[in-house]
Amino acid sequence: MWKLHQQHIITIDKKIEELLDELQKGKSFVEGKVAPKLVRHHQPKITDLHQKLLNIYGVDGNSLSGVNDYTLLRLLGEVGTDMERFPTIKHFVSWCQLAPICNQSGKMQRRIKMRNGSKAGQIFRSIAQGLLNSKHIAIGAFMRRLKAKKDSKIAIKAGARKLAEAFYNLLTKGAAYVEQGVAKYQQQIQQRERGRNLNCVKVNNH
Repeated sequence: MWKLHQQHIITIDKKIEELLDELQKGKSFVEGKVAPKLVRHHQPKITDLHQKLLNIYGVDGNSLSGVNDYTLLRLLGEVGTDMERFPTIKHFVSWCQLAPICNQSGKMQRRIKMRNGSKAGQIFRSIAQGLLNSKHIAIGAFMRRLKAKKDSKIAIKAGARKLAEAFYNLLTKGAAYVEQGVAKYQQQIQQRERGRNLNCVKVNNH
């Protein structure tokens, strides 16, 4: 049964490879900006998967935190590359079911269950969960601060929303726009930490 299962997986990977070859026809050759990230689990047996995805997307998705070729392949199946059907970034985030939920009337606020029906949203959530404890990535620091104030589910959803926004911006505005946004966010975090340290010094002196 295990051998039969592996044979079926190889057959499916070959079919996916044929579809990727069709999708990249007529596309320009795109040079990667970063080295492809390691795929630890469920690595597809597809020849030149990294280059195929580069040509299909037109940008290097590996430049996004926590995203590798397997993630991009899954997102290609769920989202595609044509983002024109989403007029704005808010439409895309809402379609992924990652938009903030506000269910408040006056001073009364109801607790409602988070929706998790979007497969694309689930992919972004799994990436965010993997980055939650990362010490060298800005989005990890963002989620940990939010987790301390609220809880891990809210923090992971907020992190997934930022990843979805970065993915949308990458496909619609290019890698340079995303890199500028990440650099600006990291600068804001550093400024906050410096301000927090200065406040602590002032309190200790008094």
